Amino acid sequence: MDYVWKRANIEHLSAAQLLRTPAKWIFDYVYLSPAERIAQGVGWRAHMGSAVHDAIQGICCAGQDIDEAIQIALNEYDTCKAEDDPVLFERMRAAMPGCVDNGVGAISEAGFVGSKSERFAKLHMDGIAVPIIGYIDFQQMLPSGKIINCELKTKGPRKTRILKDGSQGWTKATMPKRPEWKHVCQAAIYSAATDAETVIIYIAESDSITFTADNCDELKRSGLATALEEMRQRALIRQNLLNISPDPRVLASITDPDWQHMYQWKIGEEWVWKAKQLWKM
Repeated sequence: MDYVWKRANIEHLSAAQLLRTPAKWIFDYVYLSPAERIAQGVGWRAHMGSAVHDAIQGICCAGQDIDEAIQIALNEYDTCKAEDDPVLFERMRAAMPGCVDNGVGAISEAGFVGSKSERFAKLHMDGIAVPIIGYIDFQQMLPSGKIINCELKTKGPRKTRILKDGSQGWTKATMPKRPEWKHVCQAAIYSAATDAETVIIYIAESDSITFTADNCDELKRSGLATALEEMRQRALIRQNLLNISPDPRVLASITDPDWQHMYQWKIGEEWVWKAKQLWKM
């Protein structure tokens, strides 16, 4: 069955691929070239999260000075490109030092200081002819030999109404009461690939929360097994689609693009136009 993937020039899957809708996956990974896919870019929130993540890894895994790491993160963020929204750019930038401080505290408390970062993970699923790969944010080996993975997620402040003085109103990021299911699905792949427990930590400018198998049913073995099977089914759907045809126009003709999806098509007018041309019949 691997020929099905090869004829579409796909050698592996990832959690990010599987968490897209089938239509968005067809557009991104079957229709667009790798260069075009990268050119879509991401928003200021994603850039902020990436820079904060790098700073926390530098501090907790490499012993970098926190002030130095924050400045490097700010410089990294300043070189990024995203939507033309200077107010969002500035607010996300202002949130970064607090996010780094809270992230370092949460990672330290969870026992991941001195851990390894960006650990490669590869999983073969039953019935899926290509592997699912990814990189684990933090991985710690205990003296007993037991491995613990950690995924770090950054939450930024959200826009509210325009205030009477004409400035943009903001609400602080709230911590989830349960881990987001998409993050549990990602954790399930990494846990299965490494035979390890996974911790999910959410951080924001003024808060953090840590989920483990001890305080969260989703991260227990049964919860992870459910999430893993969902991801396998998502992979199987993609494999079955490619078995019909590697031609993105054929695949577009049998899938619903769901243009009103809450976030999948927030990729800029130019890219939405390209996608709509693919589904134009």
